[in-house]
Amino acid sequence: MATAKTESKMHLAVVSGLFATSGGVLGKLAGFYEMSDFWSLMAKVILLLAMVTSNTIGCTLFVKALAGSGSSLPATVASSTVNYFCSALVGQLVFGESTSLRWWCGTSIVLLGLLLICYSPASSEQRRQKEERKRQ
Repeated sequence: MATAKTESKMHLAVVSGLFATSGGVLGKLAGFYEMSDFWSLMAKVILLLAMVTSNTIGCTLFVKALAGSGSSLPATVASSTVNYFCSALVGQLVFGESTSLRWWCGTSIVLLGLLLICYSPASSEQRRQKEERKRQ
């Protein structure tokens, strides 16, 4: 079973994945604007700045999730999976991109793997290492 400290930091990895998705969406939206006049240039600059800000916040939250996790694996998998899943969902709903049933089945399997990794019981070696760190 995952510890309370790990569980409390996993939400940061999920939120970092959401910020990564929003950064990608903002970047794609910025690509739609041509620099034909002042207002389109301003819209493009604002969207690019928002993209950089979103990615910076996402990276900051990801690093905090890594620092609060006993292993980098759950935080990495959580952030990547949320980003992948949400990017596909936004791509389909907002940009009209198509995804197949096979793709969604594969994504569901990845999400199931995420749950198994994040909430699997710690091995005896991991527990021993954790106890040694507490003693120090």
